[in-house]
Amino acid sequence: MKILVVDDEPINVYLLENLLKKKYEISTAENGLIAYNQILKEPPDLILLDVMMPYMNGFELLEKIKSNGQIGDIAVIMITAKVEKEDVKKALTLGANDYIKKPVDTTELYSKIDLQLKLKSKQKKIDEYQVYANIHESMILAQRIQKSLLPDNINFNRLFPDSFFLYIPKDMVSGDFYFTSEILGKKFICVYDSTGHGVPAAMISLMGYMILNWIVNKEKFTDPLTVALKMREELIYHLSKTTDTYAQINGMDAIICEFDVRTNILKFVGAKRPVIIVRYQKDYIVINGKTINPSFEKNNYFLFYIRGDLNSINIETFLDDFTERKIELDSNDRVYMFSDGYTDQFGGTKSKKFSKKQLFGIILDIQNKSLKQQKLTLYNKFADWAINHEQTDDIVLVGISV
Repeated sequence: MKILVVDDEPINVYLLENLLKKKYEISTAENGLIAYNQILKEPPDLILLDVMMPYMNGFELLEKIKSNGQIGDIAVIMITAKVEKEDVKKALTLGANDYIKKPVDTTELYSKIDLQLKLKSKQKKIDEYQVYANIHESMILAQRIQKSLLPDNINFNRLFPDSFFLYIPKDMVSGDFYFTSEILGKKFICVYDSTGHGVPAAMISLMGYMILNWIVNKEKFTDPLTVALKMREELIYHLSKTTDTYAQINGMDAIICEFDVRTNILKFVGAKRPVIIVRYQKDYIVINGKTINPSFEKNNYFLFYIRGDLNSINIETFLDDFTERKIELDSNDRVYMFSDGYTDQFGGTKSKKFSKKQLFGIILDIQNKSLKQQKLTLYNKFADWAINHEQTDDIVLVGISV
């Protein structure tokens, strides 16, 4: 499939080209006049079109394309910062197939390109695909609603200035989630992985968010054991009302942590999920008053794999199934939390799981990098591993320097 990117800003062209070049054949043009001549010579399957350009702007080019019977059926998606209602109306009136605002959301870009190319290849079934389009648009709106509940970069970095989060849903909505708050000098974070993925898991994750928001921000509880037990109580209350056994077995694996900035104590409860701490030049850590040795070591960095309990948070969990661990942190420790989507991803030359061991090795290898650089490395490692493989599950991976 051939896509033509028309934009006079080189950085925008570069970003779009890099996002799409693995899947599509990409050509570019820096203004509407150049683009029109290219289209006449070699029509693409789809055009990503900016509005504000010299010589011939996006609206003018769109009008010329749609008025030309030979090229008028080419799908055109407008990508621009001009998002006033009149601009959107004008673009759609002139024949644009869709509209994406800048900065571009990667998932929305992929999904709308995929939709337009499917519509193009299945023109005879346009009514069927219109239903698909409506569902797809609903999913995009659902994704936006879900993402609006997540801590954004500004708030996350305000709470944890030296940190990163990697959030990669398998589908448009995710069963993996992360939640942060700060109550009376105690920083709270929860990373949780709902049963399954897609829409059913996303519904459980939204329920988890609402429950957490009430427990932490309304009732002012940040102690991880208290939070875990209260979450379980709320899940029992909501899910046990139905006789649907599928609904009743839903729950979540979770990492629940409280950082006390005054004592430098990390309280941790893990529902089938671990927490990872990397420490420099110190080969032990104190947990609940006991000295614990590292699981791995490299270049004088020591990695401590601190297991959680064996149970998820669901209506089958007993009240005493969770253990709170008090971890004495050093000032340069780095803490990592992750759902199993990263380590369970199939890939590589032998189609094997990525594995926790490989993740731990990478984490130790990149300790000389900032956490922002670590995020990029971890993303690239995952992308290289998973190439030519379908994503296995939702992914959340968080790194925090204390």
